[in-house]
Amino acid sequence: MMMPAPEEASLSRVARRKAKTKRRLLEVARRLFSEKGIYWAKVEDITELADLGKGTFYKYFDSKEAIIQVLLEEGLGELAAETEAAMSRVSSPAKILSAAITARVDFFLLHPDYLLLFHQVRGMLQLQVDAAKSLLEVYDAHLRWLARVVHPAVERAETVNARDLATAIAAYTSGLLTYHVLFEGTEGVRRRRDSLVRAIEQSVKALIKSGSVSSMALKRR
Repeated sequence: MMMPAPEEASLSRVARRKAKTKRRLLEVARRLFSEKGIYWAKVEDITELADLGKGTFYKYFDSKEAIIQVLLEEGLGELAAETEAAMSRVSSPAKILSAAITARVDFFLLHPDYLLLFHQVRGMLQLQVDAAKSLLEVYDAHLRWLARVVHPAVERAETVNARDLATAIAAYTSGLLTYHVLFEGTEGVRRRRDSLVRAIEQSVKALIKSGSVSSMALKRR
């Protein structure tokens, strides 16, 4: 068995150390943004809690907005994976809507820090700054993906398109859960998980039936 050259082994150790440092920064930032808020948490707060120098932060991220975008991409990626796994277990298009909503509720109850992060980022999307444009592109990509996977649920509905449905699912789920988590706490919401899933599903179905789900497209969140 051939052993790696010393310089190759050293490079591997360096790569692992860099990956560990970057992950540390991301985990600390995610925690701080949930507890302190993305507007009030500073780069200095992140590096201090991570026990790293400020210069180290800028080796991995150009700005606070850059680390927010990476966290958004990671969170939406995990959410998409959980949603796809849940939807792969349903046996008919009629169950797709329920599976998608349930998966999103379960994900946010398991990761309330992502729920609050996404809520804060949506506020940033209202701002006319370059960072907001980049974040909007990340959200838009997620909605396009969600539209593709829920399309079978509205394939025969003439008054509703999949993109509008995806927007409604995302808005209703995160919006309702954010308010309940803020006022009742995560544990209290977990105890009411089933009733909240039903409420969201009924609301989205009512929009589909009335055809007014198309108005959700104006928000594009």
